[in-house]
Amino acid sequence: MAVETAADRALFVDADEFGASVTWTSASGSSTFPAIFDAEYQLLTVPGLEAGVEASGPQILFPSSSLPADAAQGDGVQVTDPATSAVSFFTAVEFKPDGTGMTIARLQEA
Repeated sequence: MAVETAADRALFVDADEFGASVTWTSASGSSTFPAIFDAEYQLLTVPGLEAGVEASGPQILFPSSSLPADAAQGDGVQVTDPATSAVSFFTAVEFKPDGTGMTIARLQEA
């Protein structure tokens, strides 16, 4: 059970602080919510090989309640940087609820 309330989680992703505006487009339509946008470290490995490739991949962190009920891999995700109004377009690759009421969605550039 999460210790934080929904209001606490909303403050964490507030666009006036360090959040970004995200528009998620699923089969039922679009919804807009705040999220933290960053690039997670990833180690990409190939089975049978001892070496890997280091990379970073775009992701968003947001309250799980913000995710549309019909969200699916392949949905469109638009991220708007509140500081510069720059817009980036992505496709949802994976969702990872963290057990505290927040979800990380890995993205791929569209």
